[in-house]
Amino acid sequence: MNSYLREMKKWSILSAALVLAFSSKISAQEGKYDFFGATYGYQNIKSDSVKGHMKNIDVFVNFPIYRSEEGMAGGRLQFKSKSISGLDPSISKDLYSTDLFVFWQTKINENYKIYIFGQLGVYSDLKDVSGEDFRYSFGARYTIQHNDNLRTGWGMSYNRQFFGHQLNPFISVDYRITPKLQLSGLLPIRPKVTYSINENLSWTNEIVASAASYRLSANEENSRFIRINNWYGMSGLEYKLAGNHKFSLGLGYDFINSIRLYDDTNANNWSIFTFDLRQKIQPVQEIKSRGLRFEIGYSFNLQK
Repeated sequence: MNSYLREMKKWSILSAALVLAFSSKISAQEGKYDFFGATYGYQNIKSDSVKGHMKNIDVFVNFPIYRSEEGMAGGRLQFKSKSISGLDPSISKDLYSTDLFVFWQTKINENYKIYIFGQLGVYSDLKDVSGEDFRYSFGARYTIQHNDNLRTGWGMSYNRQFFGHQLNPFISVDYRITPKLQLSGLLPIRPKVTYSINENLSWTNEIVASAASYRLSANEENSRFIRINNWYGMSGLEYKLAGNHKFSLGLGYDFINSIRLYDDTNANNWSIFTFDLRQKIQPVQEIKSRGLRFEIGYSFNLQK
């Protein structure tokens, strides 16, 4: 594990140097984006039979690959951790993911663009990392710029999970409803409404769907895996400081939160978003809960 963490540190330093070298050219696939960001989250796991919590940490670094008049490419290095405690020892685990995301975007013309992306990473407890701890995903999106205030699109992503195959069809939207009100994100998995109180302070409201799976130790857990599904709402404030710094604070509620433990299997379940189409395997243990969650974050942008 130590050699793995040293290698990831080396890649993080390299990516940071790359971003700084090309800082004058940094922009998002459709606007500006953050160079670096970190988020800490806390959520309750509570039902009639259990009471615990989960702590979440998310850190990322974005970097450019190239940019031209016709298109661009870039990527992101991301580290996440989930620390589950207060539950049965078989579920109360420290889980980690480290992944590399890359994208390529090209113009068909001034109003039509194609966006292709892929991701590869390790998702496990990092006790004995091997090839079975890797997962991948890929997808594409087609966008249309209708006018200065409205851009829409549609796309599909495929995620190879440890429990099988996950499909995420989506509609993307970026709609400036009024000078202060904006609807953005992916429908139905991450729509976001932002109201600008002033040039520095914004009020945000969003719905988020997420699904992830993490491999446990082959030596200690016989390669079992944990699957976590969430649907939650989040309301928060974002504050920009000196143009480059952004601080966020949010309070939310889990409508659906499930944690499932599975034995190692080769079964190929199919799911859309977090919902199973075919369920060939049954969990060894399952916890379903609802509860409050809290998030605090910081991000840094190289452009004002």
